[in-house]
Amino acid sequence: MENNYCKNLKMLRSCERFYKIIFWVYFVSCVPTALTTLIYGTLYTSSVDDYNVGRFLITFILLLVIFVTGYLSVYRKEALYKYLPIPFALILSLFNCFDDMFFLNVLTCYSMPYIPLIITLASYFVLTNTHKKYCWLEQQEGFPYFNELLEKNKNKTNEYINNNPYQQAMERYKNSSSGKMDDI
Repeated sequence: MENNYCKNLKMLRSCERFYKIIFWVYFVSCVPTALTTLIYGTLYTSSVDDYNVGRFLITFILLLVIFVTGYLSVYRKEALYKYLPIPFALILSLFNCFDDMFFLNVLTCYSMPYIPLIITLASYFVLTNTHKKYCWLEQQEGFPYFNELLEKNKNKTNEYINNNPYQQAMERYKNSSSGKMDDI
């Protein structure tokens, strides 16, 4: 029994480590790019037409939505949320792919608009495996602590609640008495 608790605790810690890594990958890939987009968007407002400002604003909003949905997929630990960032990353990649004057293409290589999509798809596959493990661990005895002493304490507490000596004595007195004041 104790060996199962140790295995489950190690598996739970690895799941939590994957969740933290995926959160930081989303953070490092989306937030600095969104801030850079916001800075370039504000610098270009005076020199470029409204079309470019709209492009920067759409890119900024999509990057933040990808980060927020990625955060929800890690924080909520539910299967539905891991699908949320994929359509937004796809929209951002398609939006940037058709835009030949986009600042990411000018500053870096042409594959830069695909990075949020690649990161989102990679995190989707990692989250799929991690969610399966986490859901299996939720069904195991001892979740989320996997400590044998806590389980023994919980069993003793439940046993005491079911077999409370004071409650049993009260029931015995109620059953033996007639409930009328004439008996006194």
